[in-house]
Amino acid sequence: MIYNTSQNHIMNKQQTFRSVQQAFDMLGNPLRFAIFMNIAREGCDCDLESQQGYAGNCVTGIMRELKIPQSTASSYINDLVSWGLIECKKNGKFLYCKPKKETLIAMKSVIDSCLLRAARMAKV
Repeated sequence: MIYNTSQNHIMNKQQTFRSVQQAFDMLGNPLRFAIFMNIAREGCDCDLESQQGYAGNCVTGIMRELKIPQSTASSYINDLVSWGLIECKKNGKFLYCKPKKETLIAMKSVIDSCLLRAARMAKV
């Protein structure tokens, strides 16, 4: 668990916070955030191997929904992949994406930690 007190886990916590900070920086761009949210909304339970469950998170669908050119979608999706926010798999000429579960869990852990601290401070 991220919040254990052993030295190895403290390093993991620091690395997790740094990684989440970078993820939030990456998502600070409104269009990149919209692409990520589209992928997260449509692709959370998808299996990249079987391509089951894909509705709107094929890159072509994202381009249509957000009304953006292919070059912009590709560039921003490559950014999201390189920062570990999503993973993609090509099926024929189509590219399908889904969020990386580990990254979503890490982001949620950091947000939960902040909310817990805020709730404790509000009680004081």
